[in-house]
Amino acid sequence: MKSRVFLILTIVVSVIGIGFLWPHLQNLTVDNQTAETEDTESTDEPEQGSAQIELTDEKIKAVQFTFSQVKRQSMNQVRVVPGRLQYDDRKHVSIKAPTEGVLVDVQVKPGDAVKTGQVLAVLNSPEIGTARADLLQKAAEYELVRKQYDWKSLIQNNVQKLVDALLSQRTMESVEKEFTDAKLGNYRSQLLPAYSQYLLALTIDKKSAPLAKSGAISLQTKQMREADVQESRAALKALCEQSIYDVRLERDQMLAKLNDAEHRMTISQQHLESLIGSGIDLNSDDMKSAEKLSRLEIIAPFAGTIEERTFSQSERVNRSDSLFTLAQTDTLWVAADIRESDWGAVSLNGGQELKVKVNAFPDQTFTARLHYLGRKVSPTTNSVPLIAEIKNPGGILRPGMFAQVMIPGKEKANVIAVPAKAVLDDAAQEFVFIKDSDRLFRRVDIQSGLKTEDWIEVERGLDGGEQVVEDGAFTLKSELLLEREE
Repeated sequence: MKSRVFLILTIVVSVIGIGFLWPHLQNLTVDNQTAETEDTESTDEPEQGSAQIELTDEKIKAVQFTFSQVKRQSMNQVRVVPGRLQYDDRKHVSIKAPTEGVLVDVQVKPGDAVKTGQVLAVLNSPEIGTARADLLQKAAEYELVRKQYDWKSLIQNNVQKLVDALLSQRTMESVEKEFTDAKLGNYRSQLLPAYSQYLLALTIDKKSAPLAKSGAISLQTKQMREADVQESRAALKALCEQSIYDVRLERDQMLAKLNDAEHRMTISQQHLESLIGSGIDLNSDDMKSAEKLSRLEIIAPFAGTIEERTFSQSERVNRSDSLFTLAQTDTLWVAADIRESDWGAVSLNGGQELKVKVNAFPDQTFTARLHYLGRKVSPTTNSVPLIAEIKNPGGILRPGMFAQVMIPGKEKANVIAVPAKAVLDDAAQEFVFIKDSDRLFRRVDIQSGLKTEDWIEVERGLDGGEQVVEDGAFTLKSELLLEREE
C-alpha cells in the first residue's frame, strides 16, 4: 500500500516539473532550428537567377558573341497545324476511256514526261466509228441544204431587182440586157412575157390617141385599148407581188430546212465530242479514212508526268475506266485543318503567304500561298479545311509527304521580345544571359509567352533595354555548369 502511494506521488511531481520546463524547451528548439537554417543558408550556392560568369580574354576571343537589345514590339501568335502535300487539282487529271473498246497501242509508262497533245494510247471503238460516220452524213446533208438555200436566196434577190425594174417601166431592151445572166429560175418565163404584153398594150394605146382625134378609129376602140393597158398593168403588178411572195416563201422554207440540218449536225458533233473530246476536224485523216473511223488517239491535255498507267496494250476497257493519271508537280497543294477552337486566334487573308515545314526536309522552310479556306466546319473533325499552294520547281517535294503549316495568329502589340536562339532552359526553367560588361555575363530567369520561329515574348524577368546574348549563349551555359561542378 505504501509503495503504491509513493508511485503516484512520483508521477505527479514529474508532470509538474515538465510543465515548468516546457517553455524553456520550446525556446531552445527554435534557437537550434534558426542556427541550423543560418548554417544551411551560409553553405548554399547563390540563386540561379542571379548567377554571373566572367570569361577570360582568350575565351572572349574564341567565342563569336552576338548581342541583341531587348525592346518592345508587336508579335503574331503562330499556330502549327499538321498537313499533307497533295496534287494540285488544277494540274492533276485522270484520263478515262470515253467508251468501251480495245487498246491497240500504249505508248507511255509511269514516270514518262509528256508534252501537250502527245499521243498516249490508241483505242479501237465501234461506237466512235458509228458516231463519226453519222457526223459525216449529217455534215453532207447540211452542205446540200445550204447550197439549196444559197440558190433560193440568190433567186429571191434577183427577182426583187427584176420587179423593181419592171415597175419602173424601163424599156424591154434594157431589162433583158441587165438580167440576161441573172439567176431567176422559173420567174423569168413568168415576169418578162407579162411585162412585154403590158408594154405592147401601152404602145398601141399611145398610137391610138391621134387616130381617135382624127376620127380614123372609133371612140369605142380607143376605150378598149385603154382597158387593155389597165388590165395588162394590173396583171403585171399582181404577178410581181405573187412572185415576190413565192420566192421569199421558198427561201424561208429552205432556211428552216437549213437550220434543221445544222441542228442535226450539231447534235451529231456533240455526241462525237462527248466520246473523243473537242477539236473535231471533218477534213482530218481519221474522218476521211474508213480504216481510221473507229480509232481514237488518247492525247495528253497538258504537259506533265504520267503518274499511273492502269491498262496495257490489247486490253479491253469500259466506258469511264481510268487509263492514265497525268499531273504537273511544279506546284503542289498542302492541305491542313484548322480546329474550331483555334479559329478565333488565327488571322488569314486570301493569297496570304504561309510558312511550311516538311518532315522529309527538317532543315528547310518552304513558302506557300493561301489558295482556299473553307467556310464550313466539318462535323467529324470540328475543323475548317485549308489549302495552300507551294512551289516545287526542283521536284523535291512529293504528294503524300507530311508537313507542318504555321498559321499566323492575331497580332499582340507592345510586348517585350527576345530572339528565340537567345532563350535557353535548365530543368524546365527558361533563362537568358545578359551582358553586364565586356567580360561579365549574368543569367536571368524569364517566363515566356508567345513564341514564333524567330522571337519569344518575355512576360516576366526583363524590363527592356538589356543586352541579351544570341550567338554564344550555349557556351555561357556550359561554363555555368562547369562552375557548379567545381
